[in-house]
Amino acid sequence: MNDEAQQKDCEHLEMPQSVPRGLLRHIIPRLLTSRDMTGTEIMHALHDLTEGEWNPGPGTIYPMLSSMEESGIIKTVKTEGRSKTYSLTEEGRERMVMIIKKKTVGHKTRLGPRIWEKLLGPSERVQFHIHGTDLAMDSLENIADSLKTKDRQKLLKHLEEMNDRISSLIDTLKSGGT
Repeated sequence: MNDEAQQKDCEHLEMPQSVPRGLLRHIIPRLLTSRDMTGTEIMHALHDLTEGEWNPGPGTIYPMLSSMEESGIIKTVKTEGRSKTYSLTEEGRERMVMIIKKKTVGHKTRLGPRIWEKLLGPSERVQFHIHGTDLAMDSLENIADSLKTKDRQKLLKHLEEMNDRISSLIDTLKSGGT
């Protein structure tokens, strides 16, 4: 069997959406902090933010918007035909501030990768972490010039601490130890 036929036979085993459904409850208000949006605009924004890797459909987005509206996190600010434009309420803004301060989002977003990491063998873990490290470094390089002094100092301190840990790991790998 050739590679193309094998790929076709395995399409049903492809990875599911990698963004946990509960995270959407945090992402939508974050999107609405910058501007009012329709459900369609939210779907497009999520598609663009993930470079096309995540395409939540109407069956995911609209029930979530309805639920968030019922709970007072967002509100409809304009209706044109069947299209509604949503805005973050004051309560929604306060919740976003609280979530960011508590670092809840960062903790929740690490759950999926932590589970996958534990299910992988040592060689697979290496590839998994190399990929994650590359993504993190790309992101930090992209924002470094735009950071305020306090954030630059915080990042610098953390990178210096990481540099020590990386140097120690390099020494361990070079010596063949564990």
